[in-house]
Amino acid sequence: MNGVSCEIYSRTTSWNPWHGCRKVSRGCQNCYMFEGNRLRGIPGSSTVRRSSTQFDRPVRKDRNGRYVLNDVLVMTSMTSDFFIEEADEWRDEAWRMISKRKDLTFEILTKRPERIMESLPKDWGDGYRNVRMSVSTEDQDAWDKRVPILMSIPARKRDVFVAPMIGKIDGDKELSEGSIDAVFVGGEYGHGEVRPCDMEWVSSMRESCVSNDVTFIWRNCGTLLIKGGEMSRYDSLAEQSLICSSTGMDYIVDPILPKRAAEQTRLF
Repeated sequence: MNGVSCEIYSRTTSWNPWHGCRKVSRGCQNCYMFEGNRLRGIPGSSTVRRSSTQFDRPVRKDRNGRYVLNDVLVMTSMTSDFFIEEADEWRDEAWRMISKRKDLTFEILTKRPERIMESLPKDWGDGYRNVRMSVSTEDQDAWDKRVPILMSIPARKRDVFVAPMIGKIDGDKELSEGSIDAVFVGGEYGHGEVRPCDMEWVSSMRESCVSNDVTFIWRNCGTLLIKGGEMSRYDSLAEQSLICSSTGMDYIVDPILPKRAAEQTRLF
């Protein structure tokens, strides 16, 4: 993993303004949120609730009146979907916080891109400068359905998360059009009957990204990785990430995050 991708990981945090979701495709089959709730004995994973502990996290301040979050990539709705219907009543307030924190970069990830246009704030225009709009895909069918919709959405940056990758994807046509800025790839992880990720699928996606000058980041290899026809098991996310970093496959065109505030200050 090169210096840029290492920095992305070290400067990434999550924001879950609401919790609870409904499964919509094959990629949701072994969702870590549902599995985590089951293991902890938390009922009602399909009931969407506004978070009492995280909703205002982007604008939360410390005792000195300074924002707690600074210089980070904020991944939204890791325990739900930013555009899920049940969150319509809270989303305007979430957009206001995103607009207020222009110094943060927000990665808004969804499996429901068909709801994006109707859910954008009135002042969206060509997109907020601090928002990267992204869709999650898991196989060719999901890519073919979601990526074209993402490409039609006005946004300053558009990313695709191929996670969990459970099948080979030919994305060359869409990547060649220049509307996708980055592709993040990850395998499926968990302790149940997880589906394997094949190194050949990952390499094929990387080749498409490199040939079209699109950033490629291999986040984790998944619990089960097939390489050269042989399957290996890696139970911890740390181990899975280490496998990815050891390959040196990341290809960085878009740095994802702006320079740290301190570095920007030193430029003047």
